Amino acid sequence: MQIVPVPERVRAFEFDPATPSGAVPIFGEYLDRIGRSTANQRLVGLPFVFLGVTQFFTGTGIALPVSIVALFGVFELFWIYRGRAWVPETRLKRVPFRPVDITADGLVAVGRTVGVRLPDGRWLRIRLTEAYRLLLAGHRRVWLLGSGPKVFVGFPGVVRVRRARIHDAPPAGAVAVAPTAWSGSPRLDPVLAAHRRRLARELWEAAAFLLALAGFATWVRLDFPADDRLTGFAVSTATGFAVAALAGAIAVLTRSVGYLRPQPAEHWTELRAVLDGPVRISAHGSARVSGLTMLADGRVVPFRLRDVDASMAANVATTGRLWIAGVPRPGRAATGVPGYPVLGTVRLG
Repeated sequence: MQIVPVPERVRAFEFDPATPSGAVPIFGEYLDRIGRSTANQRLVGLPFVFLGVTQFFTGTGIALPVSIVALFGVFELFWIYRGRAWVPETRLKRVPFRPVDITADGLVAVGRTVGVRLPDGRWLRIRLTEAYRLLLAGHRRVWLLGSGPKVFVGFPGVVRVRRARIHDAPPAGAVAVAPTAWSGSPRLDPVLAAHRRRLARELWEAAAFLLALAGFATWVRLDFPADDRLTGFAVSTATGFAVAALAGAIAVLTRSVGYLRPQPAEHWTELRAVLDGPVRISAHGSARVSGLTMLADGRVVPFRLRDVDASMAANVATTGRLWIAGVPRPGRAATGVPGYPVLGTVRLG
């Protein structure tokens, strides 16, 4: 069982250029699930937006209709954006990914906008978080899906794709991106650290939404007409929503604190993983996978990954490796892929 050193090129999930994108193992199912989920969520939000508009004419005050329109309007815009940015069109399921190797001077960036020089001399422009910029700086390879000025981009070790545009010139003011310094330590891994900061920011955004929900619920409680026969029920319901949303925001903020701290483990432990069944993808894109692995003392124990990022499950399934941060022991343990923005929690035993 390997503990240290970790090889500089850790084997990870990659898109198969010889297979239509919709048939790529795990990615194809992931794409189907999030595509259906995105379409369903857009349909769910619209009736509530219309309901909020009609509430302006029913004499229930101003807070209730404004709250419904604002909250479900944001909900609707989010799912429209997610569908356009993360879900390729159905026709692209029949098209394979095209690998593009990035040359030494073919990766530039200005702010969050990254430019990748393509083999034909044009430039791919895409907005990326810090973790993905560091990922490309270290691995210098992407996969393109589509042939027009708008394409989808796949990244090493990651199942999720992003929409990008192809231009004739690099981003204005962009400078060359230096290779990412490699570290075999989870605590010092720059890609993992940036990914943890991103997860913390996503939790802050979720907490901000919950706080806004609590504020709207409180406003509805105070604004609801006192002479309405449903006042008692409406006030109780609004109070319950406000308390639940506030409690949820506190729980989410507490969880985000853990991601702000660096991963304490100093080394990775590589375990062989044998799956006992297929990877199961939920409607929202999270994954479940289980199987058997062997600890340092020779014990064969079961492992379970539940509700993890599909990229985590894809890496375990395609490589047959389970990377544990620190020394693996029975119970919950942090897992990931060294050098990639992939993180999860596994239960051993």
